[in-house]
Amino acid sequence: MPWSEFQVLFCRHVHCQPSAYVETAFRKCLYWHARILAPLVRRLAPEFFAEDIKFITYLGACTGLREITADLQTFRDVNLGRRNFWRTGLRIRVSGRKAGRLAERLMAQERKTAATAKTDVLAEG
Repeated sequence: MPWSEFQVLFCRHVHCQPSAYVETAFRKCLYWHARILAPLVRRLAPEFFAEDIKFITYLGACTGLREITADLQTFRDVNLGRRNFWRTGLRIRVSGRKAGRLAERLMAQERKTAATAKTDVLAEG
């Protein structure tokens, strides 16, 4: 059985349209204090969050924990490789840990729901 992409699970979870996924997931995965500054930073330096948006976009296409883990590691490497006081010091960025936990939780819920449905079908048959 193919698993749903994280974007589908996320949009179902927060009740948003797929077209709003990137923006909604971006805001939800920011560190809490970064949520306050993000609108101003985006207005002054639109490319500041380019890596975060790329990460959220790639994460949305993930269908399993291996892909999620790989994308999280890539995002971590990007942040460590391009150290900057605002991103790594003040953490004005998306939290990879927060995004990963959310993705893992939603994927686990889907697998649990699928297993329950499969058990129900077998019990009926």
